[in-house]
Formats: sequence, C-alpha cells, structure tokens
Amino acid sequence: MEQLLNLKFAHDIWVFLLPLALMVADIITGYYNAWKNKQVSSSKMRDGLGKKMAELVYIVVGMLMSFAFSVKPVEYFISLYVIYMEIVSIAENCKKLGIDIPLSELQDKLKENKND
Repeated sequence: MEQLLNLKFAHDIWVFLLPLALMVADIITGYYNAWKNKQVSSSKMRDGLGKKMAELVYIVVGMLMSFAFSVKPVEYFISLYVIYMEIVSIAENCKKLGIDIPLSELQDKLKENKND
C-alpha cells in the first residue's frame, strides 16, 4: 500500500501520454466491437470523442495546476483516474469481443456489490 501512495510517473510527459495511448486503444477496441456487431454510429463516435477530449482537458488543467501551484497530487490523481477509466473500458470492449480479462470480472463484482 505504501508503494501505491509513493507512485510517481517516470517523466512528467507520461501524465499526458499514458492516458492518451489508452484512449486510442479504447477507441480502437470500441470501434472494432461496433463494426463487428454492425452498430457503427457516427453520432455515438462523436459523443465518445467529445468525452475523450474533455478528459484530456482535465489532464491539461491538472498539469497547469501542478506548474502554477506545485501541486503534483492533483495532476497525478486526475491522470490515474482517467487511466483507470480507460483500462476498465478496454476490458469491457475486450469482453464483448470474446476476450475475457480478469479485470472485467472484478469490475462486475464491484458493480454487484454497489447495487446490493
């Protein structure tokens, strides 16, 4: 647990690049899933890309706060939250494609416990 609290990115650029790379992977797996199921929708894609852009804006705001106020934890929290959301979304897309990742099972259990 202590290692998790001392988590640091190898370089400040990864605060932006890692979420961006995961967003690209999420878009690719989501699009492939929609294409495979013949559910490609330009309006859904626009909405999804708009959300991705908003997430990137949040990360940039966190980076600006870090530079302006020397508050790294805010920058890291925003970035790590976006990273978590993207990993969960990629796992869900992969599960729909028939590639079951243990993370998606954990997410399902968390949702069940939340609903109880």
